[in-house]
Amino acid sequence: MATVQELSVLHRRYTDTSHRFRAAWTFHQFIQSLEKSVLQRPSADHSNDFQLLYTELKEISQSLTASESERIRGKLDWLERRLAELILTLEEEDSRVAPYFLRQFFRRVKNYDEKILTQLAKFYVYAYHGGGWQHDRLDKVDFLLTRLSEEDLDQTAGPVLRDPKRLGEVFHALWGLLGVETPHPEVVASHRADIETIRQEVLRVESLDQLNEGNLVRRYRDLKHSLDDLFFEPELALAVQETNLTLKGRIQKLYRQEERRIAAEYQRVFELEREVPVSGELDGELAEFHQEIERFEKQLERDEFKLEDLASIRQRVRSLLPRLTEARSSVGTGSHRLGDTGEHRAAVAAEAQLPEREDVLGDYFRRVVDALRESNPDAAPEKVVLTPEIFPLRLEPREVVAFRRLYGSGDSDRELEQFLVEAAALRVRVNEEAQEIAGIMDETSVTGEAPVYTRARLTARTADAYLWRFQHILSELQLNGNPIEGRQVQMLRMRLMRDYSGLWLLAYKPFLSTRRPPGGTMV
Repeated sequence: MATVQELSVLHRRYTDTSHRFRAAWTFHQFIQSLEKSVLQRPSADHSNDFQLLYTELKEISQSLTASESERIRGKLDWLERRLAELILTLEEEDSRVAPYFLRQFFRRVKNYDEKILTQLAKFYVYAYHGGGWQHDRLDKVDFLLTRLSEEDLDQTAGPVLRDPKRLGEVFHALWGLLGVETPHPEVVASHRADIETIRQEVLRVESLDQLNEGNLVRRYRDLKHSLDDLFFEPELALAVQETNLTLKGRIQKLYRQEERRIAAEYQRVFELEREVPVSGELDGELAEFHQEIERFEKQLERDEFKLEDLASIRQRVRSLLPRLTEARSSVGTGSHRLGDTGEHRAAVAAEAQLPEREDVLGDYFRRVVDALRESNPDAAPEKVVLTPEIFPLRLEPREVVAFRRLYGSGDSDRELEQFLVEAAALRVRVNEEAQEIAGIMDETSVTGEAPVYTRARLTARTADAYLWRFQHILSELQLNGNPIEGRQVQMLRMRLMRDYSGLWLLAYKPFLSTRRPPGGTMV
């Protein structure tokens, strides 16, 4: 028979292992979603391993008695070893993901809640082996904690710090998990003063140029890296997050002040480019400038532009404008750019296409368009949908045709083709969210509290609206006597209906299952 003290040790080991399991499982789901949605590459699936561990943990929780202490001790030994191996595997997978991609993922998925962010931060602490934090990994934790700390009460005023008391509880928990020696109060005070100095300097900045020229962002990042373990000390962690949000809010305010002038400058370059013939070196510089602006505008959409990118754009504008203005003067305003003017304008027009529901479909629409743009334009649509790049999107040949008509130069019903490409993008979102819900193994699969349920219900409402539009389009095709087109569109409608029905059941099941019939038991 085990003593009370021995049972207490077993309980603590079980609790610690359960916490590690939850953090690792949450991180596994996260890294899978990131690699599929952002990196668009297959990820290792350890679901079976986690399911086995979950079953063992559940069995242990029901058997923590004095009579079975020896058996439980052996099971915990095995569980701890296997879980440590899984954490190491996930850590290796994470090392192949740059901080940029983590930030990109969370800016696409904007409603991750406090519990998930906390579990991800805990995973990094559990995976830490000592010997100093890698800069990339500390940057990732910093981003997660900033998301956790941020509250945007008024978008015009910028982000503010959430309830400091609640944040302090989270930071104390992380600091306790790290298990390092408590620093001397003078050390903490010195580092806090350095952080506060940066924050005050941020508040004095009056322009983005000043922020960039002072190298303030880089200096602040280096300061955070120098903290190492002390980054998690609760008092310093709170100071860091307050400064992070001050810096973010300041950059947003300064950019809003200058964005019209910045956009006007590079739009003027585009206008002059269309009016004058260019070739040789200038043509190459303009092509690079287009690529740079495209990257910059996508960064703006994701709220992740870099100050050095802004400085680079301004420098290019200052270099290109005088030369284009001079070329315009020499040939007159009636001249046109030689060579691929028509193709260039078609490409610009193609980039301007946006889905009607940008908030729901924007990222998925661009994924479909980008994938099809890389496909062979001469290949039969039936073969295109089977290529390795397109097949994971589960597109239909008619949707390949819709893309080609929408972004081509021929005559077609562009409104119809735009709608069909959007519907294809909607199916991609539907299927990914259904897969994400099906992979949930914690209590949120019963309560429906995971953020994906909120997203899925929005997706379902959007799909319902698109199905009504499909019906309207089919009625018009029948009236116009176009049975072949009608059959193809009807097939696409059925595809969306089938996938949407599956997501609807997954998204609403937790809420339907908690209803009680009058006078009956829970169903």
